[in-house]
Amino acid sequence: MAPNAQINNYLHNHYEGMDPKQLILALYKGALDRLKLAMEGIEENSIKKRGENLSKLIAIISELNASVDASMKDESTEFLRGLYNAMLMELPKVSINNDIKILKRTEAYILKLKEIWENDVMAEEKANKLKVVKKTKETVKQSLVAAFKENSPETNFSSISV
Repeated sequence: MAPNAQINNYLHNHYEGMDPKQLILALYKGALDRLKLAMEGIEENSIKKRGENLSKLIAIISELNASVDASMKDESTEFLRGLYNAMLMELPKVSINNDIKILKRTEAYILKLKEIWENDVMAEEKANKLKVVKKTKETVKQSLVAAFKENSPETNFSSISV
């Protein structure tokens, strides 16, 4: 198998079974990495580095935008769509004029969105998982106590002699 095919196969399998909430977090992290590399490309005067990473950044933001539920019409969802669309309109300008301000502004937005995602969505999911674990633990404990009460011997260990 060719190296590129192996990498694509790994990535496909790695992300295929991932929880959608974890995938969104991975996209935010990837966007921040690509932003950093695009800025480095500008600072190093590397057109290739800037262009490749800017292109990947735009693809990631497009994917984030596409992941927003189209059926939701509330104010916060519309704001998020507008923010993604504004970034998608501004980022191509960086390839023309090397405007780091656009990248810095995009970075600030992505950092805040990632923070909100981690602190609200991911924390809520973690709390729900902890509730399930705690409830399961309590249920198991109650089942064990009930099972031992039903099957407990008439004598205790101190009354057994060898």
